[in-house]
Amino acid sequence: MNRIGLASLCLLALAGCADTGATARADCDTDNDAAAIVACTKIIESGSASQAAKAAAYRRRGAAHLEQRAFKKVLADYTQAIRLQPNNAGDHFSRGLAYAGLTQNSPAIAELSRAIQLDKTSAEVYFERGRISRRVGQLAPALRDFSQAIRLRANYDEAYDYRAWTHYQMRRPAPGLADINKAIALAPNQIDHYRTRAHILEALGRRQAAIDDYRRILRDRPLDQGAEAGLMRLRAVRPPVRLR
Repeated sequence: MNRIGLASLCLLALAGCADTGATARADCDTDNDAAAIVACTKIIESGSASQAAKAAAYRRRGAAHLEQRAFKKVLADYTQAIRLQPNNAGDHFSRGLAYAGLTQNSPAIAELSRAIQLDKTSAEVYFERGRISRRVGQLAPALRDFSQAIRLRANYDEAYDYRAWTHYQMRRPAPGLADINKAIALAPNQIDHYRTRAHILEALGRRQAAIDDYRRILRDRPLDQGAEAGLMRLRAVRPPVRLR
């Protein structure tokens, strides 16, 4: 899953732009990010756009910048959207993603927490806050957020994977195995799930099962160094790959 794309769920509503013209509104709302940036900038800089129209244009331009990973521009755009229309959960979510992209973890967590205060129904917001909490070593809060994401979306395979790895980091491989098995059942073609499970199986002393998972990774990614290293640790070196 492209986690940067999650911000797009926030924010393409452009109601209130009628005073800037239908063409500008349509161009700002286009799926083409480069074209949207140009059109939304025209709305923002126009003298006739309403406050609501400008806020919506900042949101759409910010979402386009987010897809381009231009995090400083994302931060600037969503800050303006929040100034114009406070208390929009999606704006705080996207500003949190911008801070996270800039590795400013504390303000990222604060923004995501504000988004949750405003709207407690988004699994993605809990997941992202958990992911950043785990990044900074706050494992118990991360575990709680992944659990809440799963409660809100029962088929959230990535949240099961992240919760599994958090259990592993907390030296609790058994519940981690249950979680990663669930993730694989939900998304059997997601290769990174097998990597998580292989590490957990190693921790549980299930050598052959871990070997099988590392070999499963290598069938799809023949040059995967992590899987190769796993086989080396388990002394199950496969024949070398011959490159032509």
